[in-house]
Amino acid sequence: MPEEIMIISVVAIVFGTALTALVLTGIYKLIKAKIDQGNKGSSGDINPQFFQALGDFKKNTERRLSNLEEIVTDIEEERYLVDEGEKSMPEIEIEEQEVRSSSKKGKEDDGNLRNMLNE
Repeated sequence: MPEEIMIISVVAIVFGTALTALVLTGIYKLIKAKIDQGNKGSSGDINPQFFQALGDFKKNTERRLSNLEEIVTDIEEERYLVDEGEKSMPEIEIEEQEVRSSSKKGKEDDGNLRNMLNE
């Protein structure tokens, strides 16, 4: 009797393993088919009109960017020219009356020296 039980258990193990392998293979094939179906469906939806519209959008965007870059460079050049003009103009300082009167009382030559330094 132990031999019969041993044979039955070996046969059960072999058939159980085969059945498990068959089920796992079926699940693998289903998953693979689902993935392949998803990949085919997404690439088939794109048509030539989409590519044409995408190309037109790219051209328009590049044209707009180049126009904006030209505007920015013009503004920067104007600012640079204005800054140069402001730097070349001398600053005019107005002294208060008290400072003038104290400098006149002290020395007349000191005022001339101050004017030369300011120039």
